[in-house]
Amino acid sequence: ERGKTANAEAYEEYLRGRDCMGRFIYHSIARKDIDEAIEHFERAADLDPSFALALSALGSAYANRVIKGLGETGDHASAQEAFDKALALDPHLLEARMHMVLIYLSRGEKKKARDAADQLRREAPNDVGVHFVRGVLARLDGDYEKALRSYERMARLNPAERVVASYNRARIFRYQGRYDEALAELDQGAALEPDHPLIKTFRARTLYYHGEPVKAAEILEQVLEQQPQLDGIRPIYATFLSALGFSDEARAQLTDEVKKTADTDHDVAYWLASAYAMEGERDEALKWLRRAIALGNENKQWFEHDKNWDSLRDDPEYQRIIGSINTPASENLD
Repeated sequence: ERGKTANAEAYEEYLRGRDCMGRFIYHSIARKDIDEAIEHFERAADLDPSFALALSALGSAYANRVIKGLGETGDHASAQEAFDKALALDPHLLEARMHMVLIYLSRGEKKKARDAADQLRREAPNDVGVHFVRGVLARLDGDYEKALRSYERMARLNPAERVVASYNRARIFRYQGRYDEALAELDQGAALEPDHPLIKTFRARTLYYHGEPVKAAEILEQVLEQQPQLDGIRPIYATFLSALGFSDEARAQLTDEVKKTADTDHDVAYWLASAYAMEGERDEALKWLRRAIALGNENKQWFEHDKNWDSLRDDPEYQRIIGSINTPASENLD
């Protein structure tokens, strides 16, 4: 059967990798788990170079390292290389095609990403991953209702996805100022995974925008104490510290590692831009805002309301950047 392997050792490595990746996504977001997953999938593919499922999973592991804010320069390229090999062996592999949507996004090919996601929806309406990427695209386009529907379908199709759906739906509710609903979503996820770092992160972010920066900072301080390698969320913590007047501490969060991660991820780039905006670093703020948009983050509705940008709201260059965003959702607003 296409995609599979007759090599028992390769299959064992593949299963071990899946176990590590599942633990990473649904429980830990720990660097160790995703790095181990990559090692297992690489060994599986070395043992059987025609094992398309292992190559697809390898690409997925690299992509997930970026998605969860641990990305390194080259991760997208490594993911694409693995997906290309997997799809050459089996052109119908859903996992590889689904993650290629995110690769297109990282290359600034938003239309190609949208078209690929729509095609997958037609072919595999009951695949959880397809709804995930459609939700991501809709959120980045500022199409909030579509994003909410996509994430809800994920959780309905597979209740184990409630954790991922909960923090993603909470983000949308927060954009809309629906803070109680955001916190209720996070409670659903926390009931399954109370220690999930991203549930805690987006709870902190909800509390911050709800006017509780002290509580927000305390939560993220604890998350980063437990998992200091989560560089992607340091800019969020920096914005909390800035809001509380701890400027030096805020700037200390914006390390070279954070910038490397921001260079690969549409959300981290925006968070880093926001941290610089809070610190009055106009040029850096606008540079990273441009990078976020280039990586596919065109959530214009949110950009225009995010209080972290109040100091730059009247800046002509900021207005020009925001004014140049043109998505299906932003067209509907105009």
